Amino acid sequence: MPLKKLLRLQLLYYILGMVFNAVSFYLISRGEQALTPNDPAFGSLGMTIYAVFLIPGFLNRIVFYRILMVVAIILLGYGGVLNHLNFIRDMPELYHSFSAAIIGVSINVFGLILNVIAASGKFKRS
Repeated sequence: MPLKKLLRLQLLYYILGMVFNAVSFYLISRGEQALTPNDPAFGSLGMTIYAVFLIPGFLNRIVFYRILMVVAIILLGYGGVLNHLNFIRDMPELYHSFSAAIIGVSINVFGLILNVIAASGKFKRS
């Protein structure tokens, strides 16, 4: 996969995460339960930091980009995938719905796969 395509997909992951957090904000503003037990403000901050991590990729600073993707794997893989899977199993009532839980995990699995591709260098340089 070309680096430019990988970066576009990673931006799509960022947008999906931000939209998911925005829906949680909206639900909270209406007095409803957020989509997930995660604080959407913290989630939005994390996704914004992730977007900053992509800048070296756009600048063809490949080594720095790959290092940042390792950091993203650790942070987002744990918090976005493993944590949610544990919460869904142990405390499903913390989620707005089962569908919301599955969508949240799916978004993060999508990002995790992209980050593994980036960190491992399995892309064609532009």
